[in-house]
Amino acid sequence: MAFGSMGGGRFGPPPGHHHHHDERYDPNAPKVAITNRRMLGWFYKALAPEWAKVLFAAAAMLAGTAATLYVPLIVKRIFDDVIGKGDVDALGGLIGLFLLFTVAATIFTTARSLTMTLLGQRFVYSVRKQCYDHLMTLGLNYFERQRSGDIMSRVSNDVGAVEDMVVHGTDEIVSSLFSIVGTVAILFWLDWKMALIALAPLPFFVTGLWLFARYIRPIFHQTRNELGAINAKLQERLAGIRVIKAFAREEPEAAFFDESNRKYWRLSAKTIWLANSFFPALMLLTSVGLVMLIWYGAHRAAGAASGVTGGMVVAFISYLQQFYRPIGSLSRVQHMLNRSLASVHRIFELLDEKPGVQDKPDAIQLGRIKGRVQIENVSFRYDTGELVLKDVSVTAEPGETVAIVGRSGAGKSSLINLIARFYDPCQGRVLVDGIDLRDVDQRSLRRNIGMVLQETFLFNASARENILYARPEASEAEVVEAAKRAHAHTFILGLERGYDTVLGELGVRLSGGQKQRIAIARALLADPRILILDEATSMVDTEAEQVIQAALADLMRNRTTFIIAHRLSTVRGADKIVVIDEGQIVEADRHDRLMARGGLYREMVERQNQVSEAWEAMPGLGGGLL
Repeated sequence: MAFGSMGGGRFGPPPGHHHHHDERYDPNAPKVAITNRRMLGWFYKALAPEWAKVLFAAAAMLAGTAATLYVPLIVKRIFDDVIGKGDVDALGGLIGLFLLFTVAATIFTTARSLTMTLLGQRFVYSVRKQCYDHLMTLGLNYFERQRSGDIMSRVSNDVGAVEDMVVHGTDEIVSSLFSIVGTVAILFWLDWKMALIALAPLPFFVTGLWLFARYIRPIFHQTRNELGAINAKLQERLAGIRVIKAFAREEPEAAFFDESNRKYWRLSAKTIWLANSFFPALMLLTSVGLVMLIWYGAHRAAGAASGVTGGMVVAFISYLQQFYRPIGSLSRVQHMLNRSLASVHRIFELLDEKPGVQDKPDAIQLGRIKGRVQIENVSFRYDTGELVLKDVSVTAEPGETVAIVGRSGAGKSSLINLIARFYDPCQGRVLVDGIDLRDVDQRSLRRNIGMVLQETFLFNASARENILYARPEASEAEVVEAAKRAHAHTFILGLERGYDTVLGELGVRLSGGQKQRIAIARALLADPRILILDEATSMVDTEAEQVIQAALADLMRNRTTFIIAHRLSTVRGADKIVVIDEGQIVEADRHDRLMARGGLYREMVERQNQVSEAWEAMPGLGGGLL
């Protein structure tokens, strides 16, 4: 589909239809299912292409942990054999072993950390691509009810938070568990009684972690949702900065933004305070176990027949510190996982979103169509709201121009949405060349449809690339020809770098009329059989309007055209004028016949004429603003 504009509002739900909501954490809301199986499947899908790195990281983790666990046994031998028995000759070899295993542990740990960081970047790339690809499959209904800033937060901030879980979380969990299991096994191998004394505080430690996780997880959900609200507010206010400046609303808007910003700050501060208060207190439990171990071990070592040596007590102390260090890491990782799981929840919410309009598995691939459009007894509503179209029937023959007029909110844009299959009707059907659109592949349909809308959207790309967006494979000659027919070639050549001049938000600022001509060139290059115009001249000056009208006349030639008309004087030559009121067609005929009939259309024309005459009569506005 060739879009002249992708601005919001014109082709969304009608006025009064609520489609923006401020997403906040609701503990009673239905949760997205985040099962271990689903998480593992997600990880596998993202990291499968990097299986060699995964295996290397796992091997490095095992080797590094094993080397670390062996070091206290070397220290035990130094105390027992060298210091206890006076075997000084063994000291050199033991020191060599100590250095060898210490260096090996450092090398393997560094290699593991580097590999996991690279895997994390791969995971972020894969998930962000998955999110963006899925967004491109969703219908307009999703984007109309979801704030764009919140979507950006999910794809950017939330995916970044999940990276922490992959790079640090998974790595720390696996290595810590292996270290804990290895340490416990060695402790019981050395002396099971001392092991029980050393590990006595463990049940209290684990219970504390579990209770803390249950308490803090909802706070993390609130924090991530509040960050999404901040991004949404920022995006909306930047988009509307001209209106804010025009009405001198800077201070109220600053206060409005500060509301979410302050909530996010307070929630973040709360989680930081809780974590930094809880974890040090929890780690004090390790001191209790250490004191009990030293007391019991010293008494055992003092008895010659106990089988406990001073080296064994030193090794136990070293292993106990190694035991609680990974447990401390697990507690910190749990804090991070709670934050990351809130982000995973928001990402899965996005990925679980079903496209509003889905193609059938055997959908028909449309080739070049003739352009006959039939709307048969169509009724339609947005989501679960009231019907905005009620039993509507319209037929447009190939090459005909059909103007759609009516009051604001009458259902004009909704009808266009159905023709482009942005939505499917609740009742009735829409046909192109006799084929029900629900049986048609959406992309093949939209390759036959062009749109030129009021609010022209230009990408931050060159003039050439903006025109080529309709048909990227087109030649340079075709681009220039489309620009000439749209009366855009001359002003493009007048730009600093001609067709290579960057337009859009970060590029050269064009007038409204120039943007419209770029949009028309884009549509001409697509060469659609069905054309949808949201009256493209209502926001430009008289001189630009004449040029654009000439370009539109060329664009409309031999195409089935639907025009959403705001100024009725521009559609008098249409083959058919369809008048919609409160979702129903109340009149449909040519201009002269509708005027003779004296219905709603004539009333609207006369009212617009009166307004136009009143404006022209005002001092200083002669010549007509309308």
